[in-house]
Amino acid sequence: MVESIEDELISQNGKKDDILYISFYPTGGFGDYIISSKLLDEISKIVPCKIDVYCENVTFGKAVYEGREKVEIFPINTFYSQMWKYDLALKVEHFIHIEKQNANKIAKINPIFMDKLNKLGHGYRTYYPDVEQQWFRENIHFRRCEIKGINRWTELSHEGIFKIEDQKTWIPMREEYKKRLQELGLNEKKYITLNRGADSMGRSKMQTKVWPLEHYNDFVMLFKNQYPDIEIVQVGASGNAKIRGVDKYILGESLEVTKWILKGSILHLDCEGGLVHLATQLDTKCAVVFGPTPKHFYEYPQNINMVYEGCNNCMGTHPEWAFECYKGLSEPECMYKVTPEIVMKNIKSYMDSIRKEEK
Repeated sequence: MVESIEDELISQNGKKDDILYISFYPTGGFGDYIISSKLLDEISKIVPCKIDVYCENVTFGKAVYEGREKVEIFPINTFYSQMWKYDLALKVEHFIHIEKQNANKIAKINPIFMDKLNKLGHGYRTYYPDVEQQWFRENIHFRRCEIKGINRWTELSHEGIFKIEDQKTWIPMREEYKKRLQELGLNEKKYITLNRGADSMGRSKMQTKVWPLEHYNDFVMLFKNQYPDIEIVQVGASGNAKIRGVDKYILGESLEVTKWILKGSILHLDCEGGLVHLATQLDTKCAVVFGPTPKHFYEYPQNINMVYEGCNNCMGTHPEWAFECYKGLSEPECMYKVTPEIVMKNIKSYMDSIRKEEK
């Protein structure tokens, strides 16, 4: 009977000192999981290791991390209680926190990696704002990143400690779920996808960064008038409000099926969020309406990124930024001022280029 992780490594590898056993805790939502996987892959390149990923949402974790060599997914509730088993434990948000490390073993296996961890620990003095409130701390951090030209991906390089130079990661795609496209009638169709939703953060209220339902309704009408041969498919969570006039409602599907739907989409329209990150990794162009979240930090240059210049980027300016307009408006300008007509104008060139390619 195997009694410990180290005993298991001995039984599997014959040696226990030639590999690091790492505990990895990515925080945040689905998009954050996708971005953090870039760091995980970088660590795997640097040092021989086996990584256990502890997730608050195991479904998200499996959709992002599963399929990687020597990586397993576990629920978050045992991250701290099982930490004693690991040589290194990392918690990843906008900053990388070292929760535990076996410095002697890490230095023995790879002194260069140990040097990186030392630099990471020392670097907190300069890049980690000593502010108790998370929202305010992140606001300061985002401003610093804007000045230095750092985005949500490259921030995890921590000033060059890790090599994270682009916004691309590997997403596992399971072939057995692809057949669902035929069942949904999408395998031979030209279609765009829409999503209207975001992480509720335990609230019953929709986030302010979500484009208004009436704008989606009007967009569908405008799009159908201009591109009647292209179907419109709404994806997202089962509880999302239905957008009027779409051709197919595919709400509540598994993430594995959603991957294939997004991969086959001509264009995905959404606010900044998890499905934008997913679709972009699958090389699907997205039309993204930005509001409270900073465009400079979360945008992908290859996407169609829209923002109302008169008011935007208030993330972290007050505790309730995600759910309440700082100006007290029931209809936040940042989202309402980006009209369906503006979105149609911005996607026209791309949609017309798709048409030309088909002729």
